[in-house]
Parts: sequence; structure tokens; C-alpha cells
Amino acid sequence: MKTNQTTIKATLQEANNGKAFTQIDLSSLPEFKETNFTVSKNDERFKLITNLRNVAFPSLPSECVIENTYSGILATDLFSLNTLLGSMIESKVVYFLNSHRYLWDDKGKWSEYHFIRSNESFPDVRLVKKVGKSTPLLGIELKSWFILSKEGEPSFRYRTASEACDNGDLLCIIPWYLSDAVCGNPVLAAPWIYSAKAAAEASKRYWLYERQTEKPYTLEQRGLITPKGVKPYMENARDETNYKPVYDGGNNFGRLARTGIMSEFVTEILQTDILGISADNWRLFLKAHTDSTALQDIQRKIKTITKIPKLEEFDLLMKALRDYIDEIPTI
Repeated sequence: MKTNQTTIKATLQEANNGKAFTQIDLSSLPEFKETNFTVSKNDERFKLITNLRNVAFPSLPSECVIENTYSGILATDLFSLNTLLGSMIESKVVYFLNSHRYLWDDKGKWSEYHFIRSNESFPDVRLVKKVGKSTPLLGIELKSWFILSKEGEPSFRYRTASEACDNGDLLCIIPWYLSDAVCGNPVLAAPWIYSAKAAAEASKRYWLYERQTEKPYTLEQRGLITPKGVKPYMENARDETNYKPVYDGGNNFGRLARTGIMSEFVTEILQTDILGISADNWRLFLKAHTDSTALQDIQRKIKTITKIPKLEEFDLLMKALRDYIDEIPTI
């Protein structure tokens, strides 16, 4: 957004009364709480969901091992790895959940259920009965995130309508990287787990109220169209369960990272240690090379990278990385 435009603020009441604004008065908005959109303690699935959030998914980094090894990847292709490997990683996670069911069903209460993938519909993983058709017990929308990607945050668009989410559904973002930064086997980091319905509400709230715009718009102009007849666990294509913005010239609706609900998680994950160097510094180093062609420009960008650890092995690591870059064929 351009900063030389006039800022027009509005309170929530003024916005609801039709005032056009570029920026909402955040103090006028009610506090956003994830728990307003989750199951109650009286729900029979409460312990199951708690185990998934607090036991099963946090066990992924130590218990879910991916043995596939990748090497010889061009530096310019590293940023697209999530497109290439994301589906495989998500399938591995579903296998992990079914093979480690004691982590989420320690009493055997849900033994007749198992997780299946449903890629074309929302959510893409559903807990259903093993025999016969049944309404899913809950759903999990899985998203993988290669933490060396250029954006420095999960860049997927979460456009799902809140009405398409059951209160028991979860959204899980699985960060991962290659064991040797530019090659090796995929390694999973601690995932981010959140209520799928709350995430949809956060995305909606951000789009309608919290985002700052270049020009003043009314809530009607900022609006979202809810798909007709939408409800949880539809078999329709996922596009049919998505909100449609009235206007979205930049195709930005649904960028969940911009809502701020995962900011702490992103900051922590980008400090993941990979061969003694933080993931964010690897990302910036690779980004400097792929975004630039002139050597001086590359050197200038590398110098802007801060907080590089002063380790004895650092010079050797940087030399190894430069040697790797030097071996990449010129395109």
C-alpha cells in the first residue's frame, strides 16, 4: 500500500453505518479469541482434539521421519520445493496420524475411525469410519511450508468460508526444510495448529476491517460473498466453499499470515538452526542470489543479513555454500 495517501479512519460503529475508510480504529474492534470458535469441554471430541493439538502434532519433528533424499537442486529452484514436495509431506503426515493413533486415541474410543485425504474438498484430511459412509468426526486442513521460501512466511491463501468449518476442525501448518539446507532429506519442524473456523473468521475480519487500503472503501465494497448452501464436509470442489471478495484487484484475499495470528510462530520457526545457521539467514542468502544477477548486488544484499552466528565452523559452512553456488550451471 502506498503511504502518501490520506488516511481516513473509522470506528467499528462508523464503518457499520456506511462510512468509507482506509484504516479502522483497532481499539473499537472486539477482542478476537480463538476459543470462541472451538468445541466446548462438554463435546465428546474435546479430548481427541486436545490430544491432536498437544500430543500428536507436536510429536511430528521427532517421530515422523522422511527418508527421501534430494540433491543437485538448482538454487533458483529451491524456492519452489514446497510445490514439488508439499503433497508428499502431507501424505506422510496422514500416514503418521494413522500409525500413531495412540497419541490421539489413547483409550481406543475412536478405533473404528481413521484419517483419509480428500484433496479436492475442504478440509483435505477427514477422520471417518473405516467401514461405510459416515459424517466425518472432524477435519484437518494440512498446509506445508518450506521455511526457506522467499516470502519468509506461509504464503498460501486461506479463503474458506467460516460456515464450511465445523467447530472441531483444525488448520495445521507444517514447516519443513532440507537437512543440509540445499540438499538432504526433508525435516519437519514444530507445526502450528489452530481452529480452522477461527482462522476463517480471522481472515474475514482482516479483510473487512483490519487491512489498510490505498483508497477509502465502505464495508459493502470490502465485502465477502458467502457461497450458497455452504456447510461442513461438503463433497464439492473447495472453490465452492470459499468466500468470494467483492473486489480484490491484487488477488490478496486469504493471505492468513497478514492477519497476525501466526506471527509469533513464524518468528520462532525462522530461527530454526540448520547446520549452525538460522533458517532466516539461509533464506536471505539464497534470495540474494536468485533475485540478483550482478555480483556486487549479491554482495551488498548478503552484507545486510544480520545475526549470523560466530561459530568456528561458520567460514567452512559459507565456503561450502559458495562452492555449491559456483557449481550451479548458468541458465
